[in-house]
Amino acid sequence: MKKTLLAGALSIACFTGGFGLQANAQENVELDRFIHPKQVVAATDQVKLMTYQDVYKSFLLAKLAYDDKDMSLVTTKDSITVKITLKGLMQFSEVSAQEQKEFKELFGDAMQMKFMPSGNSFKTEVFSEGKWRSFSKKDMNSFIVGLSEEAVDLKPGGYFTDTIGHWAESYIQFLYQADIINGTSATTFNPNGQVTRGQLVSMIFRASGLDVNEDYEGPATYKDLANYKGAKEVAILEEYGFIDIFDGVNFEPNKPITREEMAYVTARYLEGMNFDVSKVSKNNPFTDKNQMRPETVEAIGLLKQLGVIDGANGQFNPKGNLTRAQFSKILTLTILSLHDDKSN
Repeated sequence: MKKTLLAGALSIACFTGGFGLQANAQENVELDRFIHPKQVVAATDQVKLMTYQDVYKSFLLAKLAYDDKDMSLVTTKDSITVKITLKGLMQFSEVSAQEQKEFKELFGDAMQMKFMPSGNSFKTEVFSEGKWRSFSKKDMNSFIVGLSEEAVDLKPGGYFTDTIGHWAESYIQFLYQADIINGTSATTFNPNGQVTRGQLVSMIFRASGLDVNEDYEGPATYKDLANYKGAKEVAILEEYGFIDIFDGVNFEPNKPITREEMAYVTARYLEGMNFDVSKVSKNNPFTDKNQMRPETVEAIGLLKQLGVIDGANGQFNPKGNLTRAQFSKILTLTILSLHDDKSN
């Protein structure tokens, strides 16, 4: 199957920020000196148009580009606090020894910023020389956004009030911006809700870049899809062999998926996207392998070796169900693994 991932899912990569900071009465230090010009989009007009929710969504996407030790993000309904280490910034920028020295004099080993809603926009503070300092309008106008050398156009919506501060909020936002996942309403996501078979198929279908108008060749073999709105998606994935783990007469789209079913479908998706699975060990280290369906053992091992899934206390719990937040993380990491594979 020669299909490519959604461009949005592949292009969202990294976020680095710069701004002018009034360090003292005599000297104005501009952080954009620490950001390589090729990675920067001058954003005076863009920042004027950005809302607090835009900043929130941008930093959620940014978090995926950094190791946890290099960037931390604390979100509440009232503020976003970001901490980025100098080492983290240097992953995406060329920083001279003198610039490193100046950075450390201002911020120490890490820069901390705080964003708070203010009317239809936002206000910003930075922690420097032992205290939080407010931005002036001049400082804000020199705010610079860099997103993998080009700006990412954020979709409207996606500000889910029930995922603010949730451990999976970056993964959820990534899939939302890539048109792979939707909320349960305009403002909620229900991260702890269970993933159904129908939802799994819809998300894998969208991540595959398939099209019901181009790829549909006939109805699925399942007998219970006559009135199901996602019937064509099910039929297409069945045709490609993604979902043959569901081997009953009926598909049961509203039935919660099990963890082993999810792993099998996700592994088949990887293969269908031309990921070279032969170069990855399929060793399955979980101690509850005897509880797994035989056809899922290697799939679970593959995803474990890729770092996409994990278990608890050495067990995978194959018959357990999966939350929407958990699968958001798994699918995001799977897509990023595909991106890394295609980049190498």
